[in-house]
Amino acid sequence: MQEQSNIEENRSSDISKHKQDGKTLAPPFRQIPMSPSSWKDDRMPEMLWAVLLIGNLERNEALDIFRKVADLVHKNPELLDVTHSGIAKWSRENRLRLINLLKESHSGVQKVLSSLVIFPALPGYSEWKEILGEPEDEAEVADFLAKGISATLWHQSQEATDCRWIKFLCEIHGGKIKFSSSISEIDETLRGVFEYPNYGDLRHIRPFIRASEIGMQIRNEGEQNDWPEKFWKASLQSTLCAPLPRKEQRKDVIRISHDQIHRVRHLLLLHFMKTDESSAIEARHDTIFGFGFYVLRLLDELVATNLSRGMIGRLALRSSVEVYITLSYLIKKNDGQVWSDFRNYGIGKMKLSYLKNRDLKDKPSFIDEAFLKEITNEDKWEEFSDIDLGHWTDSDLRKMSNEAGCKDIYDAYYDWTSSFTHGNWGAIREANFAMCANPLHRLHLIPSVSVYPLPGVLEDVVRLTNLILDLINSQYPDLNCKIINEPKPEKMSWWKIVYSKIRYRKMYKFLNFITGQSKPKGR
Repeated sequence: MQEQSNIEENRSSDISKHKQDGKTLAPPFRQIPMSPSSWKDDRMPEMLWAVLLIGNLERNEALDIFRKVADLVHKNPELLDVTHSGIAKWSRENRLRLINLLKESHSGVQKVLSSLVIFPALPGYSEWKEILGEPEDEAEVADFLAKGISATLWHQSQEATDCRWIKFLCEIHGGKIKFSSSISEIDETLRGVFEYPNYGDLRHIRPFIRASEIGMQIRNEGEQNDWPEKFWKASLQSTLCAPLPRKEQRKDVIRISHDQIHRVRHLLLLHFMKTDESSAIEARHDTIFGFGFYVLRLLDELVATNLSRGMIGRLALRSSVEVYITLSYLIKKNDGQVWSDFRNYGIGKMKLSYLKNRDLKDKPSFIDEAFLKEITNEDKWEEFSDIDLGHWTDSDLRKMSNEAGCKDIYDAYYDWTSSFTHGNWGAIREANFAMCANPLHRLHLIPSVSVYPLPGVLEDVVRLTNLILDLINSQYPDLNCKIINEPKPEKMSWWKIVYSKIRYRKMYKFLNFITGQSKPKGR
Protein backbone atom coordinates (compact mmCIF):
# COMPACT_ATOMS: atom_id res chain seq x y z
CA MET A 1 0.00 0.00 0.00
CA GLN A 2 2.84 2.35 0.87
CA GLU A 3 4.61 1.63 -2.42
CA GLN A 4 1.44 2.11 -4.45
CA SER A 5 0.66 5.41 -2.71
CA ASN A 6 4.14 6.70 -3.53
CA ILE A 7 3.65 5.77 -7.21
CA GLU A 8 0.37 7.68 -7.32
CA GLU A 9 1.92 10.64 -5.48
CA ASN A 10 4.90 10.85 -7.86
CA ARG A 11 2.95 10.42 -11.12
CA SER A 12 3.70 13.25 -13.54
CA SER A 13 1.07 15.21 -15.46
CA ASP A 14 -0.60 13.54 -18.43
CA ILE A 15 -0.16 15.09 -21.86
CA SER A 16 -3.84 16.10 -21.74
CA LYS A 17 -3.06 18.38 -18.77
CA HIS A 18 -0.51 20.34 -20.80
CA LYS A 19 -1.67 23.61 -22.34
CA GLN A 20 -0.73 24.37 -25.93
CA ASP A 21 0.57 27.84 -26.71
CA GLY A 22 1.61 28.00 -30.33
CA LYS A 23 4.09 25.14 -30.77
CA THR A 24 4.75 24.75 -27.03
CA LEU A 25 3.01 22.38 -24.60
CA ALA A 26 3.26 23.76 -21.06
CA PRO A 27 2.76 21.44 -18.04
CA PRO A 28 0.36 22.58 -15.27
CA PHE A 29 3.06 24.14 -13.07
CA ARG A 30 4.40 26.17 -15.99
CA GLN A 31 0.93 27.66 -16.41
CA ILE A 32 1.29 29.35 -13.00
CA PRO A 33 3.28 32.62 -13.06
CA MET A 34 6.32 31.85 -10.94
CA SER A 35 10.06 31.30 -11.02
CA PRO A 36 11.10 27.65 -10.55
CA SER A 37 13.23 26.78 -7.53
CA SER A 38 15.35 23.65 -7.22
CA TRP A 39 15.42 21.62 -4.01
CA LYS A 40 18.54 19.74 -5.09
CA ASP A 41 20.53 22.72 -6.37
CA ASP A 42 19.48 25.54 -4.06
CA ARG A 43 17.42 24.54 -1.05
CA MET A 44 18.85 21.22 0.09
CA PRO A 45 22.33 22.64 0.88
CA GLU A 46 20.58 25.25 3.05
CA MET A 47 19.14 22.40 5.17
CA LEU A 48 22.37 20.39 5.28
CA TRP A 49 22.25 19.97 9.06
CA ALA A 50 18.84 18.27 8.74
CA VAL A 51 19.98 16.30 5.69
CA LEU A 52 22.90 14.83 7.65
CA LEU A 53 20.70 13.85 10.57
CA ILE A 54 17.89 12.25 8.57
CA GLY A 55 20.38 10.32 6.44
CA ASN A 56 22.57 8.97 9.26
CA LEU A 57 20.31 8.50 12.28
CA GLU A 58 17.22 6.36 12.70
CA ARG A 59 14.30 8.28 11.24
CA ASN A 60 12.39 8.49 14.53
CA GLU A 61 15.48 9.81 16.28
CA ALA A 62 16.06 12.47 13.63
CA LEU A 63 12.39 13.54 13.71
CA ASP A 64 12.55 13.85 17.50
CA ILE A 65 15.51 16.24 17.09
CA PHE A 66 13.57 18.18 14.46
CA ARG A 67 10.67 18.55 16.91
CA LYS A 68 13.03 19.99 19.54
CA VAL A 69 14.19 22.57 16.98
CA ALA A 70 10.55 23.37 16.17
CA ASP A 71 9.83 23.80 19.88
CA LEU A 72 12.77 26.23 20.16
CA VAL A 73 11.32 28.30 17.30
CA HIS A 74 7.82 28.10 18.81
CA LYS A 75 9.18 29.76 21.97
CA ASN A 76 11.33 32.18 19.97
CA PRO A 77 9.35 33.07 16.80
CA GLU A 78 12.12 35.35 15.51
CA LEU A 79 14.22 32.21 14.87
CA LEU A 80 11.80 30.91 12.22
CA ASP A 81 14.39 30.57 9.43
CA VAL A 82 16.29 27.35 10.17
CA THR A 83 18.26 27.28 6.91
CA HIS A 84 22.03 27.71 7.23
CA SER A 85 21.82 31.20 5.76
CA GLY A 86 18.93 32.00 8.09
CA ILE A 87 20.75 30.67 11.15
CA ALA A 88 23.79 32.80 10.22
CA LYS A 89 21.56 35.88 10.63
CA TRP A 90 20.66 34.97 14.19
CA SER A 91 22.58 36.42 17.10
CA ARG A 92 25.70 34.50 18.08
CA GLU A 93 23.98 33.51 21.35
CA ASN A 94 21.05 31.94 19.50
CA ARG A 95 23.33 30.15 17.04
CA LEU A 96 25.27 28.57 19.90
CA ARG A 97 21.98 27.71 21.56
CA LEU A 98 20.72 25.82 18.52
CA ILE A 99 23.98 23.96 17.84
CA ASN A 100 24.23 22.90 21.48
CA LEU A 101 20.61 21.75 21.34
CA LEU A 102 21.42 19.57 18.35
CA LYS A 103 24.62 18.23 19.92
CA GLU A 104 22.94 17.28 23.21
CA SER A 105 19.88 15.70 21.59
CA HIS A 106 21.62 12.49 20.58
CA SER A 107 24.97 10.86 21.25
CA GLY A 108 25.78 10.51 17.55
CA VAL A 109 24.93 14.06 16.47
CA GLN A 110 28.34 15.62 17.12
CA LYS A 111 30.17 13.07 14.96
CA VAL A 112 27.63 13.39 12.14
CA LEU A 113 27.32 17.18 12.13
CA SER A 114 31.06 17.73 12.45
CA SER A 115 31.03 16.96 8.73
CA LEU A 116 29.80 20.54 8.25
CA VAL A 117 33.14 21.87 9.46
CA ILE A 118 34.96 20.77 6.29
CA PHE A 119 33.16 23.60 4.44
CA PRO A 120 34.75 26.94 5.41
CA ALA A 121 32.15 28.74 3.27
CA LEU A 122 29.34 27.46 5.50
CA PRO A 123 27.26 30.39 6.81
CA GLY A 124 27.95 30.82 10.55
CA TYR A 125 30.98 28.55 10.21
CA SER A 126 32.79 29.67 13.35
CA GLU A 127 29.99 28.66 15.75
CA TRP A 128 29.50 25.26 14.12
CA LYS A 129 33.24 24.58 14.39
CA GLU A 130 33.41 25.90 17.96
CA ILE A 131 30.72 23.52 19.24
CA LEU A 132 31.22 20.47 17.04
CA GLY A 133 34.99 20.53 16.56
CA GLU A 134 37.01 19.09 13.69
CA PRO A 135 35.92 15.71 12.29
CA GLU A 136 38.07 12.79 13.39
CA ASP A 137 37.99 10.71 10.19
CA GLU A 138 37.82 12.23 6.68
CA ALA A 139 36.57 8.97 5.16
CA GLU A 140 33.77 8.90 7.71
CA VAL A 141 32.86 12.47 6.82
CA ALA A 142 32.46 11.56 3.17
CA ASP A 143 30.29 8.62 4.18
CA PHE A 144 28.03 10.80 6.35
CA LEU A 145 27.62 13.34 3.58
CA ALA A 146 26.99 10.68 0.93
CA LYS A 147 24.31 8.97 3.03
CA GLY A 148 22.51 12.20 3.83
CA ILE A 149 22.60 13.63 0.33
CA SER A 150 21.71 10.38 -1.44
CA ALA A 151 18.65 10.01 0.81
CA THR A 152 17.40 13.55 0.17
CA LEU A 153 18.56 14.33 -3.38
CA TRP A 154 15.18 13.42 -4.87
CA HIS A 155 12.87 16.21 -3.73
CA GLN A 156 9.92 13.86 -3.18
CA SER A 157 11.75 11.21 -1.19
CA GLN A 158 10.57 10.54 2.35
CA GLU A 159 13.79 11.92 3.82
CA ALA A 160 13.68 15.08 1.68
CA THR A 161 10.05 15.59 2.69
CA ASP A 162 11.10 15.25 6.36
CA CYS A 163 13.69 18.02 5.92
CA ARG A 164 11.21 20.21 4.08
CA TRP A 165 8.67 19.57 6.83
CA ILE A 166 10.83 20.94 9.63
CA LYS A 167 11.64 24.02 7.57
CA PHE A 168 7.92 24.60 6.88
CA LEU A 169 6.89 23.84 10.48
CA CYS A 170 9.33 26.42 11.85
CA GLU A 171 7.94 29.03 9.46
CA ILE A 172 4.46 28.30 10.81
CA HIS A 173 5.69 28.59 14.43
CA GLY A 174 7.40 31.84 13.53
CA GLY A 175 4.12 33.30 12.28
CA LYS A 176 5.35 33.69 8.72
CA ILE A 177 2.47 31.51 7.47
CA LYS A 178 -1.08 32.03 8.65
CA PHE A 179 -4.18 29.97 7.88
CA SER A 180 -7.86 30.65 8.38
CA SER A 181 -9.23 28.46 11.18
CA SER A 182 -12.73 28.58 9.70
CA ILE A 183 -12.09 25.82 7.17
CA SER A 184 -12.21 22.36 8.72
CA GLU A 185 -10.23 20.78 5.87
CA ILE A 186 -7.32 23.14 6.51
CA ASP A 187 -7.57 22.37 10.23
CA GLU A 188 -7.17 18.65 9.47
CA THR A 189 -4.26 19.33 7.13
CA LEU A 190 -2.51 21.54 9.69
CA ARG A 191 -2.95 18.90 12.33
CA GLY A 192 -1.32 16.48 9.91
CA VAL A 193 1.61 18.90 9.60
CA PHE A 194 1.97 19.46 13.36
CA GLU A 195 1.73 15.72 14.13
CA TYR A 196 3.64 14.55 11.05
CA PRO A 197 4.06 11.72 10.25
CA ASN A 198 1.69 10.18 12.79
CA TYR A 199 -1.64 11.72 11.79
CA GLY A 200 -3.68 12.17 8.64
CA ASP A 201 -3.50 10.81 5.11
CA LEU A 202 0.17 11.10 4.16
CA ARG A 203 -0.78 10.93 0.46
CA HIS A 204 -2.27 14.39 1.04
CA ILE A 205 -0.01 15.69 3.82
CA ARG A 206 3.32 15.05 2.08
CA PRO A 207 2.44 16.93 -1.15
CA PHE A 208 0.98 19.76 0.96
CA ILE A 209 4.26 20.07 2.89
CA ARG A 210 6.35 20.10 -0.27
CA ALA A 211 4.13 22.59 -2.07
CA SER A 212 4.10 24.91 0.96
CA GLU A 213 7.87 24.70 1.43
CA ILE A 214 8.60 25.56 -2.19
CA GLY A 215 5.97 28.30 -2.06
CA MET A 216 7.84 30.00 0.75
CA GLN A 217 11.07 29.79 -1.23
CA ILE A 218 9.47 31.42 -4.26
CA ARG A 219 8.22 34.29 -2.12
CA ASN A 220 11.75 34.67 -0.69
CA GLU A 221 13.39 34.47 -4.12
CA GLY A 222 15.41 37.66 -3.70
CA GLU A 223 17.09 36.32 -0.53
CA GLN A 224 19.19 33.60 -2.18
CA ASN A 225 22.94 33.52 -1.57
CA ASP A 226 26.00 31.76 -2.91
CA TRP A 227 26.33 29.05 -0.23
CA PRO A 228 24.60 26.29 -2.27
CA GLU A 229 26.87 26.93 -5.25
CA LYS A 230 29.97 26.90 -3.05
CA PHE A 231 28.82 23.67 -1.37
CA TRP A 232 28.36 21.80 -4.64
CA LYS A 233 31.63 23.14 -6.06
CA ALA A 234 33.58 22.06 -2.97
CA SER A 235 31.95 18.62 -3.07
CA LEU A 236 32.88 18.17 -6.73
CA GLN A 237 36.49 19.21 -6.23
CA SER A 238 37.09 17.09 -3.13
CA THR A 239 35.62 13.76 -4.29
CA LEU A 240 35.94 11.55 -7.38
CA CYS A 241 33.36 10.75 -10.02
CA ALA A 242 31.93 7.22 -10.06
CA PRO A 243 30.11 6.28 -13.28
CA LEU A 244 26.84 4.55 -12.49
CA PRO A 245 26.64 1.18 -14.30
CA ARG A 246 24.01 1.31 -17.03
CA LYS A 247 21.24 -1.19 -16.43
CA GLU A 248 20.90 -3.92 -19.02
CA GLN A 249 18.83 -2.63 -21.93
CA ARG A 250 16.13 -4.62 -23.65
CA LYS A 251 17.50 -7.03 -26.24
CA ASP A 252 15.82 -8.12 -29.46
CA VAL A 253 13.66 -11.17 -28.83
CA ILE A 254 13.29 -12.16 -32.48
CA ARG A 255 15.74 -13.64 -34.97
CA ILE A 256 15.75 -12.54 -38.61
CA SER A 257 18.21 -13.90 -41.16
CA HIS A 258 19.54 -12.33 -44.32
CA ASP A 259 18.25 -15.35 -46.26
CA GLN A 260 14.67 -14.72 -45.18
CA ILE A 261 14.85 -11.05 -46.17
CA HIS A 262 16.36 -12.07 -49.51
CA ARG A 263 13.47 -14.50 -50.14
CA VAL A 264 10.87 -11.83 -49.34
CA ARG A 265 12.67 -9.37 -51.60
CA HIS A 266 12.67 -11.96 -54.37
CA LEU A 267 8.91 -12.52 -53.96
CA LEU A 268 8.35 -8.77 -54.02
CA LEU A 269 10.39 -8.50 -57.21
CA LEU A 270 8.34 -11.27 -58.87
CA HIS A 271 5.14 -9.53 -57.82
CA PHE A 272 6.45 -6.24 -59.22
CA MET A 273 7.09 -7.88 -62.58
CA LYS A 274 3.70 -9.61 -62.52
CA THR A 275 1.80 -6.39 -61.85
CA ASP A 276 3.86 -4.12 -64.14
CA GLU A 277 1.51 -3.34 -67.03
CA SER A 278 3.41 -0.67 -68.95
CA SER A 279 6.91 0.47 -69.78
CA ALA A 280 5.78 4.08 -69.42
CA ILE A 281 6.36 6.04 -66.22
CA GLU A 282 4.06 4.56 -63.55
CA ALA A 283 4.42 6.81 -60.53
CA ARG A 284 1.90 4.87 -58.43
CA HIS A 285 3.22 1.37 -59.17
CA ASP A 286 6.89 2.29 -58.88
CA THR A 287 6.38 4.22 -55.63
CA ILE A 288 4.34 1.53 -53.89
CA PHE A 289 6.86 -1.20 -54.66
CA GLY A 290 9.80 1.17 -54.22
CA PHE A 291 8.79 1.76 -50.61
CA GLY A 292 8.73 -2.01 -50.08
CA PHE A 293 12.21 -2.52 -51.49
CA TYR A 294 13.46 0.49 -49.55
CA VAL A 295 12.30 -0.75 -46.15
CA LEU A 296 13.54 -4.30 -46.91
CA ARG A 297 16.99 -2.90 -47.63
CA LEU A 298 16.91 -0.97 -44.35
CA LEU A 299 16.00 -4.17 -42.51
CA ASP A 300 18.63 -6.19 -44.38
CA GLU A 301 21.42 -3.74 -43.55
CA LEU A 302 20.24 -3.63 -39.95
CA VAL A 303 20.45 -7.41 -39.68
CA ALA A 304 23.71 -7.72 -41.64
CA THR A 305 25.53 -5.16 -39.49
CA ASN A 306 23.91 -6.21 -36.20
CA LEU A 307 23.27 -2.55 -35.40
CA SER A 308 19.75 -2.91 -34.05
CA ARG A 309 21.02 -1.81 -30.62
CA GLY A 310 23.06 1.12 -31.91
CA MET A 311 22.24 4.68 -32.94
CA ILE A 312 22.10 3.58 -36.58
CA GLY A 313 19.20 1.32 -35.62
CA ARG A 314 17.20 4.35 -34.45
CA LEU A 315 17.81 6.07 -37.79
CA ALA A 316 16.61 3.00 -39.67
CA LEU A 317 13.48 2.84 -37.50
CA ARG A 318 12.72 6.51 -38.09
CA SER A 319 13.04 6.04 -41.87
CA SER A 320 10.73 3.01 -41.71
CA VAL A 321 8.11 5.06 -39.85
CA GLU A 322 8.26 7.85 -42.42
CA VAL A 323 7.98 5.37 -45.30
CA TYR A 324 4.91 3.72 -43.74
CA ILE A 325 3.13 7.01 -43.03
CA THR A 326 3.91 8.44 -46.48
CA LEU A 327 2.72 5.30 -48.25
CA SER A 328 -0.45 5.20 -46.13
CA TYR A 329 -1.12 8.83 -47.01
CA LEU A 330 -0.58 8.29 -50.72
CA ILE A 331 -2.89 5.28 -50.77
CA LYS A 332 -5.52 7.16 -48.77
CA LYS A 333 -5.45 10.04 -51.28
CA ASN A 334 -5.37 7.64 -54.26
CA ASP A 335 -4.95 10.54 -56.67
CA GLY A 336 -2.78 10.21 -59.78
CA GLN A 337 -1.57 13.79 -59.45
CA VAL A 338 -0.49 13.24 -55.84
CA TRP A 339 1.56 10.18 -56.88
CA SER A 340 3.19 12.30 -59.60
CA ASP A 341 3.81 15.15 -57.16
CA PHE A 342 5.64 12.79 -54.82
CA ARG A 343 7.85 11.46 -57.62
CA ASN A 344 8.54 14.90 -59.12
CA TYR A 345 9.40 16.29 -55.69
CA GLY A 346 12.08 13.60 -55.31
CA ILE A 347 13.45 14.36 -58.77
CA GLY A 348 13.62 18.05 -57.87
CA LYS A 349 15.58 17.19 -54.73
CA MET A 350 18.05 15.16 -56.80
CA LYS A 351 18.41 18.06 -59.21
CA LEU A 352 18.99 20.50 -56.34
CA SER A 353 21.72 18.29 -54.88
CA TYR A 354 23.34 17.87 -58.28
CA LEU A 355 23.36 21.61 -59.04
CA LYS A 356 24.65 22.58 -55.60
CA ASN A 357 27.53 20.12 -55.79
CA ARG A 358 28.39 20.60 -59.46
CA ASP A 359 30.55 23.68 -58.96
CA LEU A 360 31.94 22.88 -55.52
CA LYS A 361 35.71 22.59 -55.26
CA ASP A 362 35.56 20.43 -52.16
CA LYS A 363 32.88 17.90 -53.16
CA PRO A 364 31.32 15.42 -50.71
CA SER A 365 32.90 12.00 -51.14
CA PHE A 366 29.60 10.07 -51.01
CA ILE A 367 28.04 11.75 -54.05
CA ASP A 368 28.47 10.21 -57.51
CA GLU A 369 27.89 13.35 -59.56
CA ALA A 370 27.57 11.55 -62.92
CA PHE A 371 25.00 9.08 -61.55
CA LEU A 372 23.04 11.86 -59.82
CA LYS A 373 22.84 13.78 -63.09
CA GLU A 374 21.76 10.63 -64.92
CA ILE A 375 18.83 9.80 -62.62
CA THR A 376 17.82 13.47 -62.47
CA ASN A 377 17.19 13.25 -66.22
CA GLU A 378 15.49 9.83 -66.22
CA ASP A 379 11.85 10.94 -66.42
CA LYS A 380 12.47 14.13 -68.39
CA TRP A 381 15.19 16.60 -69.24
CA GLU A 382 16.23 18.47 -66.12
CA GLU A 383 15.51 21.83 -67.73
CA PHE A 384 11.81 20.90 -67.43
CA SER A 385 12.03 19.76 -63.80
CA ASP A 386 10.97 22.21 -61.08
CA ILE A 387 12.61 22.27 -57.67
CA ASP A 388 10.12 22.44 -54.78
CA LEU A 389 11.82 23.98 -51.74
CA GLY A 390 8.87 23.26 -49.46
CA HIS A 391 7.10 20.00 -48.61
CA TRP A 392 5.66 18.06 -51.52
CA THR A 393 2.13 18.18 -50.04
CA ASP A 394 2.43 21.56 -48.27
CA SER A 395 1.97 19.57 -45.07
CA ASP A 396 4.07 17.68 -42.55
CA LEU A 397 4.33 14.08 -41.41
CA ARG A 398 2.15 14.54 -38.33
CA LYS A 399 -0.73 15.96 -40.38
CA MET A 400 -0.23 13.25 -43.00
CA SER A 401 -0.44 10.55 -40.32
CA ASN A 402 -3.72 12.06 -39.12
CA GLU A 403 -5.20 12.04 -42.59
CA ALA A 404 -3.94 8.53 -43.30
CA GLY A 405 -5.34 7.13 -40.02
CA CYS A 406 -1.97 6.06 -38.61
CA LYS A 407 -1.36 8.75 -35.98
CA ASP A 408 -0.77 5.96 -33.44
CA ILE A 409 2.36 4.91 -35.34
CA TYR A 410 3.56 8.51 -35.49
CA ASP A 411 3.02 9.01 -31.75
CA ALA A 412 4.69 5.73 -30.84
CA TYR A 413 7.85 6.00 -32.94
CA TYR A 414 8.54 9.29 -34.64
CA ASP A 415 9.43 11.83 -31.94
CA TRP A 416 12.14 9.85 -30.15
CA THR A 417 13.73 8.41 -33.29
CA SER A 418 13.80 11.91 -34.83
CA SER A 419 15.92 13.02 -31.88
CA PHE A 420 18.65 10.69 -33.15
CA THR A 421 18.27 11.91 -36.72
CA HIS A 422 18.65 15.55 -35.70
CA GLY A 423 21.21 15.00 -32.93
CA ASN A 424 18.93 16.47 -30.25
CA TRP A 425 20.11 16.52 -26.65
CA GLY A 426 17.93 13.57 -25.62
CA ALA A 427 19.64 11.33 -28.16
CA ILE A 428 23.10 12.62 -27.22
CA ARG A 429 22.29 11.94 -23.56
CA GLU A 430 21.07 8.37 -24.08
CA ALA A 431 23.87 7.37 -26.42
CA ASN A 432 26.93 8.94 -24.79
CA PHE A 433 26.49 9.90 -21.15
CA ALA A 434 26.31 8.04 -17.86
CA MET A 435 25.13 9.31 -14.50
CA CYS A 436 27.68 9.82 -11.75
CA ALA A 437 26.83 7.65 -8.76
CA ASN A 438 28.58 10.00 -6.32
CA PRO A 439 25.69 11.79 -4.53
CA LEU A 440 28.06 14.64 -3.65
CA HIS A 441 28.09 15.44 -7.37
CA ARG A 442 24.24 15.66 -7.40
CA LEU A 443 24.03 12.92 -10.04
CA HIS A 444 25.68 15.00 -12.76
CA LEU A 445 26.44 13.48 -16.15
CA ILE A 446 29.81 12.24 -17.35
CA PRO A 447 30.72 10.77 -20.76
CA SER A 448 30.46 7.00 -20.80
CA VAL A 449 33.80 5.19 -20.93
CA SER A 450 32.46 2.48 -23.24
CA VAL A 451 29.78 2.37 -25.91
CA TYR A 452 26.87 0.51 -24.36
CA PRO A 453 24.02 -1.02 -26.36
CA LEU A 454 20.65 0.71 -26.60
CA PRO A 455 17.29 -1.07 -26.55
CA GLY A 456 16.93 -3.05 -29.79
CA VAL A 457 14.72 -1.81 -32.64
CA LEU A 458 14.57 -4.98 -34.73
CA GLU A 459 11.04 -5.96 -33.67
CA ASP A 460 9.75 -2.47 -34.45
CA VAL A 461 11.39 -2.34 -37.89
CA VAL A 462 9.99 -5.80 -38.68
CA ARG A 463 6.54 -4.67 -37.59
CA LEU A 464 6.67 -1.63 -39.87
CA THR A 465 8.10 -3.69 -42.73
CA ASN A 466 5.16 -6.08 -42.48
CA LEU A 467 2.71 -3.18 -42.35
CA ILE A 468 4.23 -1.81 -45.55
CA LEU A 469 4.04 -5.24 -47.21
CA ASP A 470 0.37 -5.39 -46.18
CA LEU A 471 -0.24 -2.01 -47.83
CA ILE A 472 1.40 -3.24 -51.03
CA ASN A 473 -0.78 -6.36 -50.91
CA SER A 474 -3.90 -4.21 -50.46
CA GLN A 475 -3.13 -2.45 -53.74
CA TYR A 476 -1.68 -5.40 -55.64
CA PRO A 477 -3.22 -8.56 -54.10
CA ASP A 478 -1.68 -12.03 -53.86
CA LEU A 479 1.71 -10.87 -52.59
CA ASN A 480 1.34 -13.09 -49.50
CA CYS A 481 4.71 -12.61 -47.82
CA LYS A 482 5.91 -11.24 -44.49
CA ILE A 483 8.92 -11.25 -42.19
CA ILE A 484 8.56 -13.81 -39.40
CA ASN A 485 10.49 -14.68 -36.27
CA GLU A 486 12.88 -17.55 -36.93
CA PRO A 487 13.43 -20.29 -34.33
CA LYS A 488 16.81 -20.63 -32.75
CA PRO A 489 19.04 -23.18 -34.48
CA GLU A 490 18.97 -26.58 -32.83
CA LYS A 491 21.94 -27.22 -30.58
CA MET A 492 24.08 -30.14 -31.70
CA SER A 493 24.54 -32.97 -29.24
CA TRP A 494 28.07 -33.88 -28.21
CA TRP A 495 28.20 -36.97 -30.42
CA LYS A 496 27.12 -34.98 -33.50
CA ILE A 497 29.90 -32.47 -32.82
CA VAL A 498 32.47 -35.29 -32.52
CA TYR A 499 31.14 -36.95 -35.65
CA SER A 500 31.31 -33.71 -37.64
CA LYS A 501 34.92 -33.17 -36.56
CA ILE A 502 35.86 -36.71 -37.65
CA ARG A 503 34.21 -36.13 -41.04
CA TYR A 504 36.05 -32.80 -41.35
CA ARG A 505 39.42 -34.43 -40.72
CA LYS A 506 38.73 -37.24 -43.18
CA MET A 507 37.67 -34.73 -45.80
CA TYR A 508 40.92 -32.80 -45.34
CA LYS A 509 42.99 -35.94 -45.67
CA PHE A 510 41.17 -36.77 -48.88
CA LEU A 511 41.72 -33.27 -50.29
CA ASN A 512 45.39 -33.41 -49.37
CA PHE A 513 45.69 -36.75 -51.14
CA ILE A 514 44.01 -35.36 -54.29
CA THR A 515 45.90 -32.06 -54.41
CA GLY A 516 49.16 -33.25 -52.93
CA GLN A 517 49.10 -30.33 -50.46
CA SER A 518 49.91 -30.50 -46.81
CA LYS A 519 47.33 -29.77 -44.16
CA PRO A 520 47.16 -25.99 -43.42
CA LYS A 521 48.62 -24.85 -40.14
CA GLY A 522 46.16 -24.44 -37.32
CA ARG A 523 43.80 -27.12 -38.64
